[in-house]
Amino acid sequence: MDDPMVTISARGEQRIQNGHPWIYRSDVVRASATAGATVRVSGSKGRLLGHALYSDRSEIALRMFSRGDERAGRDLWRARLSQSLRFREGLGIDATAYRVVHGEADRLPSLVVDRYGDYFVLQALS
Repeated sequence: MDDPMVTISARGEQRIQNGHPWIYRSDVVRASATAGATVRVSGSKGRLLGHALYSDRSEIALRMFSRGDERAGRDLWRARLSQSLRFREGLGIDATAYRVVHGEADRLPSLVVDRYGDYFVLQALS
């Protein structure tokens, strides 16, 4: 079954084409999705632009996680989380408290993971 569709304005489409990971509520033309849903994002002419996490309450209505027809799935999220972990390990951080995942910067929109010693704190902002 296909994900629900959200159609955005030409201004929102321009933001995506410029690489911005967020679409604001003011640029949502039509949405048939519930809060927290993974949605397909289309432009004003119906072209598929990518996939995003949808919020019906936030000013940031869409947090893009893919472009074109790349879909979310366990493999996508696992690969991006692994990339984030490898990057942080490569920094040689000599600390027991640090941010492991930086949301959009790690292409994991709305996800923040902090490490405090043996504990990890996860925040999902969508």
